[in-house]
Amino acid sequence: MPDNSSSAYAKQPVGKPRVPVVFWLLLTISLSLIMGTVLLSNNMKHLKTVSHYFGFDLLPQEVRPPPPKALPRPTPPATFTLPFHIIEPPLVQTASTFLRTWRISGAAMCAALRNAGIETSDWAAASFNADTFECFFEQSGKREKDQLPNSIFVIVRGDAAGTINNMRVKIINPETDKNGQLDPGILRIFEIMLRQPQWLDFHETLNAIKNLKDIKEDGFGASIGFTREVLNPGNYNFTLSLDATSGPQKRTRDYFSGRRWLPLPDPAVEIDSAQPESVSKPPHIEAPAESQEHRH
Repeated sequence: MPDNSSSAYAKQPVGKPRVPVVFWLLLTISLSLIMGTVLLSNNMKHLKTVSHYFGFDLLPQEVRPPPPKALPRPTPPATFTLPFHIIEPPLVQTASTFLRTWRISGAAMCAALRNAGIETSDWAAASFNADTFECFFEQSGKREKDQLPNSIFVIVRGDAAGTINNMRVKIINPETDKNGQLDPGILRIFEIMLRQPQWLDFHETLNAIKNLKDIKEDGFGASIGFTREVLNPGNYNFTLSLDATSGPQKRTRDYFSGRRWLPLPDPAVEIDSAQPESVSKPPHIEAPAESQEHRH
């Protein structure tokens, strides 16, 4: 007998194998992760490219500020090159020193003495030498008993250019007050001679002369002396001179000699020219009245 059971089994149709839902779910998740990783990688560069391709921007482009401008480089400091002769030690053969100069001419000094009441002569050539110019003042008093008369002799000497060489004063038996101090009328001579050159470092000279004490001061070529004569105690000699004695002083004098440079202007002339015209006119003098011709 035929086996019906086996034939019936053979005729049964074979069905398709079913894929589980879990597989599809895992596959979808895996692909999503891969795509997300690709799109979000490299600072979401691919995601921005895709969104821009389809016409919309999911993430607007970041606006970056412009880079800061570079600061200007500081200016390099200025450099100076000192010549070698400035820093090298000076040679003894060429060394110089500070040296005074007369800030007033001989004629101006004589005029200053006359303005103070000492009637000196005009600045003129000396009778014994035409190259020497001078002005002088001499006054003698009456002789009393066995004493020599009171006398004053003043002389200012220089050259034809007006440069002073020396100033000398000789007083014999000068008048003094009850304190033994020199008469103010005679002291005025020394005040003018010490003030006009404008040398302000000889502080003790005038006070010593006022008290008839010997004094000698030197500085930068200037020499001032006031001494009592040994053999004649009532005679006093004053000398103010400007002379270069040392080697450096002589080199300085020769370098600044008037033969090489233009002469300096007279300070007294500069002061007079700087004063306004209104000051020279006394305040009580009125302006001249206008004439009838100028009015019309």
